[in-house]
Amino acid sequence: IGGIMKIYIDVVFFINFMFDLLLLISVGLERKIVAKLSRLLLGAFLGSLSIFFLFLPLNSLTLFLLKAGVSLLMIATSFGLPNKQYVWNNLKSLYGSSIILGGLMYVLNIQFGYKQEGLLFFHDGTSINLIIILIASPILFYLYFKQRKRQKQEESYLHQVEITYNHQKISFQGYLDTGNTVVDPYKKRPIIIIHDEKLIPPLEKAILVPYGTVGHRGLLRCVKPDLLKIDDKELNKKNYLIGFSEEEINLKGARCILPSSYLEEK
Repeated sequence: IGGIMKIYIDVVFFINFMFDLLLLISVGLERKIVAKLSRLLLGAFLGSLSIFFLFLPLNSLTLFLLKAGVSLLMIATSFGLPNKQYVWNNLKSLYGSSIILGGLMYVLNIQFGYKQEGLLFFHDGTSINLIIILIASPILFYLYFKQRKRQKQEESYLHQVEITYNHQKISFQGYLDTGNTVVDPYKKRPIIIIHDEKLIPPLEKAILVPYGTVGHRGLLRCVKPDLLKIDDKELNKKNYLIGFSEEEINLKGARCILPSSYLEEK
């Protein structure tokens, strides 16, 4: 049986590009990393160039090493290289998603892309890969943009806080907590809550403010700041107090809780 096989390189390149793009989006969704779409597109473009390796006289080992290098390049381009563990986790996610999506395409191709005549199987021309990509793309893009929108909303609550107290300057990443409505009962000043054991004032030098959380009530030691800046903007230090939490603070990576009233001032 002889014949001529036609390969439409543009179609093959497009399918590989979309396949790599969906893989990178899947990595971002699984790892909760929202990369810029431009970086994902560039990473997918670099990954799709690997199809040209198939036209080169390469042995299996060389081809494997080249593809592994391209995978690393895709991850680096899309998500960066902050540390080895971060890269390794992203690579594991990439190959895991590739196995699942590639396996799905293979099974559907066997089931619907071929017709059988006796013991022989013939490809009937149906592009199952393209159909899967057209179905999966809007779903993954929807999830990607939904996660991106959610992250932007969360980032809008993060602010850089700089406090000067007792001749010491300290910087925190602050989280704007709309539930933090604690104010001192004397002048109704909102309170910025931090955790720093070295700066906790003694009782005789602190302004004690009652506060309550679920299942716990107590007194918060507070002081007047010498200088207060949020996002490099100097605020009126007389309008705020600094409260010292006995428990460590970690809200979305922030170590400082801003009061809800800052949202109005902002």
